[in-house]
Amino acid sequence: MEMIPSLPLLLLSLLLSPPQEAPPAGKQPAAADEKTETPAISPAISLLGKAHPAMVLTDTSGKFFDLATLSDKVVVLEWTQPDCRFTRRLYTQHRIIPMIRRWGKQDVKWISINSTFYSHPEKIKPWHEKYPIQHPYLLDQKGTVAEAFGVKNCPTYLVLDRGKIVYHGAIDDDVWGRNLDRKLYLDDAIRQAVEGLEVENPLTRAYGMEIRTRRLEDIRRVALDKARAEVQVPKQPKSPESAGGGR
Repeated sequence: MEMIPSLPLLLLSLLLSPPQEAPPAGKQPAAADEKTETPAISPAISLLGKAHPAMVLTDTSGKFFDLATLSDKVVVLEWTQPDCRFTRRLYTQHRIIPMIRRWGKQDVKWISINSTFYSHPEKIKPWHEKYPIQHPYLLDQKGTVAEAFGVKNCPTYLVLDRGKIVYHGAIDDDVWGRNLDRKLYLDDAIRQAVEGLEVENPLTRAYGMEIRTRRLEDIRRVALDKARAEVQVPKQPKSPESAGGGR
């Protein structure tokens, strides 16, 4: 007779599976039976046009950085992590460093942020050695900054214009990096902010990998421990010899 896995076993297998990629822009996930959205994450649309949340973090050298010091600048916030294949692809295709240099000539400031719970300066060091990163690379190990800015996926880009959030979303509409005729969402938003114009497309859907923040990891571990506790290992029947107690 075919064995049907118990619910705890199914739950345990799901919890042990790797993080899922975010759906590409324009594709909505199927409706779930239960609401999985958590109120700890600010809705991105509610932040547009408003002053950015407070952000004070340390960089990979341990130096404190306060975003408020750039309140008179156009600033790009880049949520990134070296183990994200979407981030690696953008850097490998030379999409990021040339953009940083080009807009840097117009005094646009670029800030990279890693909000994974396991982010650590030593893990970022090889990334710095591979790419000539001169801008601040900040560590948000608790993930509270990502949640305050409504960021769930990596990579995600925000443009700030004199302290206000004017863009939130993807770098472009080319999820897999195969199209030459791509919509340059981020580039357009930076240009319009620099020129003092209203950003025409302020909110797009960021594609990439889910950011494993400290809070989400704690929730995952609690659920995993609960599933493990509910799993009952079936007892093996005793052999006739052991049942008889031997000779």
